[in-house]
Amino acid sequence: MGPAPGAAESEVPLQQVSCNDGNGHLETGGEPEPHWYYKKYSVALAVVTVLILIIAVIVLAVLSGRSSAALGPWCPACPDSWVGYRGKCYYCSEAKGNWTYSQRHCSSLGASLAGIDTQQDLDFMLHCKGKFDHWIGLRRDLEQPWKWANGTEFNNLFRIGGGGDCAYLNDLGGVSSSQCTSERHWICTKMMHLQRQRRLLQKGTRKKNIVELVPEKLD
Repeated sequence: MGPAPGAAESEVPLQQVSCNDGNGHLETGGEPEPHWYYKKYSVALAVVTVLILIIAVIVLAVLSGRSSAALGPWCPACPDSWVGYRGKCYYCSEAKGNWTYSQRHCSSLGASLAGIDTQQDLDFMLHCKGKFDHWIGLRRDLEQPWKWANGTEFNNLFRIGGGGDCAYLNDLGGVSSSQCTSERHWICTKMMHLQRQRRLLQKGTRKKNIVELVPEKLD
């Protein structure tokens, strides 16, 4: 027995079935449009991403704060075995050498034979060197003015005794000169550098200061 006449014509696809809403208006039924789901999940994904970024920023800020708190302030300092005074570091040798050798040794340490800019510098070095003679970075060529190791001309800040071409601090509290080939102790000098301290917790002890690498020079 076949379908009743007109049955084929009465079949309507699901998405086209309509119903009355009670107010005389027709409403079309069917499945929701796909783009509505896409928008919903896009918004949810955006919210999750923002939350993750906020959490990451907070964590980084906390870690950075702890790191900064562990570091002390920058302060002038000198290498081991050097003595600091008025922005400079001084090194008095235990060995002896002629003036040229002494200058080369200072250069290998990133310094030069000591220069003297003020009376305070001179007084400090005379006190620091002890009883031995020490070369300083002052010399002259034949019939030429005295010059420091960096090429600056001497300004006659103090009297230089003797008739030599290389100057040294003597054991009488003054400055003398002699032949540059004589062997003496020497004084190196260079500018102080800035260094920072890090506080580290050590098991069973209080916080201890650990000095970091020297990163830059103090002008």
